[in-house]
Amino acid sequence: MKTKLDDLVSLLDGTLRCSAFQDVSNNGLQIANAGTVSRVVTGVDASLRLLREAARRGADCVVCHHGLSWGDSLKRLTGLNHRLVAFAVEHNIAVYAAHLPLDAHPRFGNNAQLCKALGLSRLSPAFCYHGEVIGFSGTYAKPVTLAAFCKCVRKAVNPDLRILDFGKKSIRRVGVVSGGAADMVDQAAALGCDVYLTGEPSLQGYNLAENLAQNVVFAGHYATEIFGVRSLAALITRRLGLAAECLDFKIGY
Repeated sequence: MKTKLDDLVSLLDGTLRCSAFQDVSNNGLQIANAGTVSRVVTGVDASLRLLREAARRGADCVVCHHGLSWGDSLKRLTGLNHRLVAFAVEHNIAVYAAHLPLDAHPRFGNNAQLCKALGLSRLSPAFCYHGEVIGFSGTYAKPVTLAAFCKCVRKAVNPDLRILDFGKKSIRRVGVVSGGAADMVDQAAALGCDVYLTGEPSLQGYNLAENLAQNVVFAGHYATEIFGVRSLAALITRRLGLAAECLDFKIGY
């Protein structure tokens, strides 16, 4: 089955509201193909590895979280920029990217899907990043121990965690922001979160956690951001009838 590239772009633009976000990523369609799509591959990063695997599988569109165009990053098509763009064009692969819009989406986004995987309820949008609210706080019906929470994260997200246990041992309210959001530890503390889950650790995040007596669990930038592109693959198949699959390279960062 095939569909017009414009129809796929319309579905994603309308669902994710890409134009509503102020973002360093140039969200939306970044590279066009010949105009039709028969197979879609989704993934976290628009890397050569993802593009090559998409070509090997006969895909003519890649939908990703971290695209190729950031600010004026494609001002010059030299070096790696040229290799990435040339490969996509030569293999007729369209590239669509959704950064903050895919973090923030209340159903298909990274953070909403993380909350679902962790069994959280009563979700509330939270955590402001450059003027955009991109995360959620949620609760458990009954308190769990920090150890039990970490066991759940290891099973649902990533077995390799970095844990800062500076806060309470009983966990009910959880703050969730995927990716590189260690600098939002103070927002988690202000919200009264018993633990804050994010992806990538930093020294700033460590110091904030220690000074604010805040539990923080780092589950990996990549591992926390596979959730959104996985949900988009299912959406594309359900709405457009296209073959769509999410490629998870299990990158431990």
